[in-house]
Amino acid sequence: MILNSIVFAQNNEEFYSKLTKKADLAFSTREYFKALNLYKENLKESKNKYEKAYILFKIAECYRYMNDPVKAEMAYLKAIQKEYHEPIVLRHYADMLKKNEKYAEAAIQYKEYLKYKPDDNLAKEGYKSCSMAAEWMQYPTRYVITNMKELNSKESDFAPAFANDEHTQIYFTSSRPGLHGEKINPVTGTYFTDIFETNLNRKNIWEKPLPVNDTVNSPHDDGTPAFTNNYNDLYFTRCKIVRGIKLGCKIYKASRQPGEDWTTCENIPIASDSITVGHPSISPDGLTLYFVANMPGGFGGNDIYMMTRPNKNRPFSNPVNLGMEINTPGDELYPYIRENGILYFASNGHPGMGGLDIFKATKNEDGEWIVENMRYPINSSADDFAIVFKKGKEEGLFSSSRKGGRGKDDIYSFYLPPMEFILQGKVKDAITDKPIKGAKVRIVGSDGTDLDITTLDDGSFKYKLNPHTDYIYLAKKEGYLNQKGKISTAELADSKTFTDEIRLANILNPVEVENIYYDFGKWELRPESKKELNKLIDILHANPNITIELASHTDMVGDSLSNIILSQRRAQSVIDYLIEKGIAKDRLTAKGYGKNVPKTVTPRIAQKYPFLTEGTVLNEAFINSLKDQEQKDIANQLNRRTEFTVTSTNYIPDIDIDD
Repeated sequence: MILNSIVFAQNNEEFYSKLTKKADLAFSTREYFKALNLYKENLKESKNKYEKAYILFKIAECYRYMNDPVKAEMAYLKAIQKEYHEPIVLRHYADMLKKNEKYAEAAIQYKEYLKYKPDDNLAKEGYKSCSMAAEWMQYPTRYVITNMKELNSKESDFAPAFANDEHTQIYFTSSRPGLHGEKINPVTGTYFTDIFETNLNRKNIWEKPLPVNDTVNSPHDDGTPAFTNNYNDLYFTRCKIVRGIKLGCKIYKASRQPGEDWTTCENIPIASDSITVGHPSISPDGLTLYFVANMPGGFGGNDIYMMTRPNKNRPFSNPVNLGMEINTPGDELYPYIRENGILYFASNGHPGMGGLDIFKATKNEDGEWIVENMRYPINSSADDFAIVFKKGKEEGLFSSSRKGGRGKDDIYSFYLPPMEFILQGKVKDAITDKPIKGAKVRIVGSDGTDLDITTLDDGSFKYKLNPHTDYIYLAKKEGYLNQKGKISTAELADSKTFTDEIRLANILNPVEVENIYYDFGKWELRPESKKELNKLIDILHANPNITIELASHTDMVGDSLSNIILSQRRAQSVIDYLIEKGIAKDRLTAKGYGKNVPKTVTPRIAQKYPFLTEGTVLNEAFINSLKDQEQKDIANQLNRRTEFTVTSTNYIPDIDIDD
């Protein structure tokens, strides 16, 4: 729906009911589930049209914060239809459309919103990302993803972390019933989250996840685990809920002795109680802690910060914002620092596919962060976040709320298969179009490759190429002219299959050189003809022992003598060009046949032009018998051709001998 005629009126909040204000209070303390129910209750009772529009907007906001984009989209639309008074409703509606993979509709709403707020960078990025997302889905990266069904439940399962070097133990966050029962979180409307642990058994099956002990897990939300290199210190997030009080989340560190359970837990002092801090990631050397916070002075919602320390026995320094290369007016979340220094994080502020996307940030020579979207299929129109890697490998785990999962958020595995380059094709007879069995395809590579492949019964061949290599391949069969091709994998950044249909010309038959054009009544070669003649030069280089007669034929229009003279000059112009390009003069003979040798219809011609039958000779009598002028023109066009015929196969090239 295009909503381009909204008049944003002034609000009348002083007339709102007590129940709406009570819901607002719950909303202000982030108790979105509680606020949602209060808004819904008052929506039925309210008679004030402005209040109804406001309630619908707040219901949509609750669904958005509770990560239910489908219901949020519907509620925003209803608020718009009720003429909610703030333009922001259009941007949030567009955000939900994008998150629900409705890119074209989302682009319309972003464009409409920008009429009211032309300087809103989030809307600008949202509008731009709609077309980008569609293109990324059309051209996906090579990553292969799989739902980790053994880990996932009907609730939210997310933010995994490998708990040993063998990657056979995983910690992750889940809102399934945990260590402290089934108490409902007034923020999310789900169970409070705990950190769970699972192990890969000897049968290579992940065991049933169990909650970590109560040193780590509390009656509140606990999650987003991150380990130090020795796995004896665990950083995680804890979000305490106190009714009516706006408390922020905090980062904690649990410790244990090697091989033992968690015994101690302490808060990492970073900010005041009202500021949310979380999503820790510790560098491999243990000296830099990356995290997320909504501290004053940031670039938008949640920003990524870091703290450093000179050694593990000293406290961390004051937080430092990673800057505008990483952080945006939106939310940056779930940082993860790899052992190679590359930072990964989730964001809804950089151009992405929907909700949160996963980004990769690498520092250049000047120390500036270069941010790249991980693209599809790592990212989707839904929320994709909390990526972690196996050490030294391009594989690991991440979280997503995309369609097809078991719960609200699921954990997925991913890996990047090695690039694969394939040369495949078929060798066929150029005239009959039939496959040539037993032809040899010689492949020579700049990496030292030199081998022959024999074609199968259907004329097919296939070879796996190496990366960063230039190749020449030569198809040959006794009684046929050799055909050469070139390919290269040197500059390729993705897998590719090269497919070639090689048509070998029988040395006993004339071979047409296609697309040789002259101006009417002229014999000088046109520029586009020279490009085609370069293919003939390749054939002569691939067959250094042949000599050829270059024949030019005209159509059936005009007198015979004029056509013979014209065709002879045209044939000679081709010969002159070949000599100019280095082909030995004594390998070439020019012959103009005028209209004396009409074309015989081949199987390929008959397939292309149904009015012609294979074997038909396109002589003057046949062409005159055609009733349709267009058919006559086609027949004459087929007669106007340049061909070559092999006259010898024992030519000995001159060899240069140094003095």
